[in-house]
Amino acid sequence: MAKIVLVTGSVFGAALLTADEIETALLEASHEVIRPEPQTIDSLTDDSVNYLIVCTSTTGSGDVPDDLLTLYTGLRTEYPRITHLSYLVVALGDSSYDHFCGGGVTMDESIADLGAKQIKPPLKLDALEITEPEEVAPEWVVTAIAEHQSQS
Repeated sequence: MAKIVLVTGSVFGAALLTADEIETALLEASHEVIRPEPQTIDSLTDDSVNYLIVCTSTTGSGDVPDDLLTLYTGLRTEYPRITHLSYLVVALGDSSYDHFCGGGVTMDESIADLGAKQIKPPLKLDALEITEPEEVAPEWVVTAIAEHQSQS
C-alpha cells in the first residue's frame, strides 16, 4: 500500500472524471489516496507521501488549467523539497492544437526539476483518438505503480 497525492487540472471536466476513476482504481488496489483542497505544495512536502499523480488537461497555449495553477506556481516559485516522491502524469489533450498536452508536459517538467522521480513518461491521451480517457488512465496508473513497487 502506498500513500498517493492525486491532483487535477480540468477545464471542461474530462480530467476531473478521469481523476475520479483513477482514485477509485487506486483505492481498489488498497492504496491511500489524498486529493488536497486547495491543491498546494503543502501536500507534496509530506515525507510520508510516496507518489504524486497529476491528471490534467491543457488550456490556452499549452497552459496549466486554473484549478492547478496554485500548485504549479508554488512549484516554480517556492522550490519545495520533493525528492522523496515518485510521480506519474496523465495528460489530456487534442493533437489538432499546437501545444498538445502542454499542461501535462509543463507539470511533468516542473516536478522533475525539483528532483521527484518520474516512473514513466507522461501518458498523453489524444481526444481525437480516445474519447473516454477515464477508461484508459486508471489501469495505466495502477499498473505503473505496481511495477514500480515491485522494482523497489
